[in-house]
Amino acid sequence: MADGNKSGAHAVRDVQSWIELLKSEGLFRQIDGKVDWNVELGTIARMVVSSGGPALLFTNIKDYEKGRFRKLFCGSMGSYNHLALLLGQPKNGDLRDLVIAARQAYRKRGEMKVVERSRAALKKNVIKGDDIDVYDFPTPKWHTWDGGRFINTFAQVITKDSETGVYNMGMYRGMIAGKREIATLLVPSQGWGGHYSKMKDVRQDLKVAVCYAPDPLLTFLSASPMTTPGYSELEVAAGIRGEPIEMVKCETSDLLVPTSAQIVLEGTVSFDPKDYRMEGPFAEHCGYYGGAASLKPTIKVDCITYRDDPIYQGTVESIRPGWANEDSHMISIGVSALVWNQLEACGIPGITDVWMNNDGSYYMIYVQIRKRYRGQAKQIASAIYSMSFANWGLKNVMVVEEDIDIRDPGQLEWAFCTRVNAAEGGIEISYNQFGSVLDPSTPFEERDLTAYGSGRWARVLIDATRNWNFKRREAWNNAVFPPVCVLTKEEEDAARARLPELGLGDIDYQPRMRIDRDEDLKWRYSLSARPTPQKEGK
Repeated sequence: MADGNKSGAHAVRDVQSWIELLKSEGLFRQIDGKVDWNVELGTIARMVVSSGGPALLFTNIKDYEKGRFRKLFCGSMGSYNHLALLLGQPKNGDLRDLVIAARQAYRKRGEMKVVERSRAALKKNVIKGDDIDVYDFPTPKWHTWDGGRFINTFAQVITKDSETGVYNMGMYRGMIAGKREIATLLVPSQGWGGHYSKMKDVRQDLKVAVCYAPDPLLTFLSASPMTTPGYSELEVAAGIRGEPIEMVKCETSDLLVPTSAQIVLEGTVSFDPKDYRMEGPFAEHCGYYGGAASLKPTIKVDCITYRDDPIYQGTVESIRPGWANEDSHMISIGVSALVWNQLEACGIPGITDVWMNNDGSYYMIYVQIRKRYRGQAKQIASAIYSMSFANWGLKNVMVVEEDIDIRDPGQLEWAFCTRVNAAEGGIEISYNQFGSVLDPSTPFEERDLTAYGSGRWARVLIDATRNWNFKRREAWNNAVFPPVCVLTKEEEDAARARLPELGLGDIDYQPRMRIDRDEDLKWRYSLSARPTPQKEGK
């Protein structure tokens, strides 16, 4: 985030200022017409977000017109333009620049991560005991086949490591299972899953706080699979802001929560399976429904605190081509940036771009390199598989060279078709790997969290770089691959200048491959796939 942008993204500290910024940029719409929470609201949200539309604030939800909680906010990060504003970047900018901005943001650490306040607007209203009823929230049934009403789809779940005291703020799903119960998908490989496992080992319950609609920067970071030991999302947020994050203590535990939140649910997750409740099925991130409902760890809500006239936040889940959502945009930028940082931290040279698309699932990652040595793609894949997020994504890795635009499906397909020969080692499969329990391509019996703690994958590396095992050919200017057919810039410019006089002035020819525009790349990658060895002697 640009430090000098005090009047724009840098000034955003809570959901109200975020809404004002989005409104000023034409990326917000308030919906005052009555909308049914039962599937209709989710369907409208899906159509708008999948079209790259504005954030939506629903103010008139059926059955909740006069309740404590009447407003639902969604879609605020439903496009790359929304994320660009959040990270201090221009709208409609280059996506590579947006990834680089995220890379820089993740590297920041605040010297003073939090400051505790004794008072907060969040504490204006407090509900405890028998007055607690999570059905008071206008939680949609997002999809027809959902097993229930998923209240935690865009919430920030806060827990603390019992040994180190380090916080985790993550985005984890949860379904209403009763007036005071939220059944959750709680996996050991996730941040709060590790905290829960430690407490379960000593037969103690885990304290948890669920925040709705805080500072949007915290929302973005909570969806980011950061795994820096000793640091949490709060340190990163403080580093980006250049100041500590204001927090306030919970009513029923020693957990601190951001004062910027609109609503906080305080609760306890029991270590005892007898306290589990049924959860699911759910429209998973990979575009399919998961398995049948099953018993899951459950948050028992002990207290609710909230502002006057609060805003509840949720989002529509599940993605497939043409069905993007908020999570898919955040994860696309976040994972691309974190993978790039990981590769450089491992000392792998020549990384020029990384991209995970927002239009499929989390299972494919593309890496663009300036190739330095044979086997570089394999090293890249190994470094990616070692990441914590690899428990859920990054099943398939494709590595290409600098002339291939990794955001252009046509160029990726061309590289795959012309530079990959499985018989020559272009495709490598790594069997019996850990993997996502949500991936329907894995046999269902292999996705048993209780038995295995993860799913089972065979990971695939596609090395779509030019093969340095091939012999050089004099006819190819001593390169290992034939030259790419290109037009010179002079030829293009001369022909383009004549188009109007030939009645073709409406033609806007834009070459898609970078080598067509860059003479250095054309020489390096069309004619010389690797440096020529120096001859010994004279």
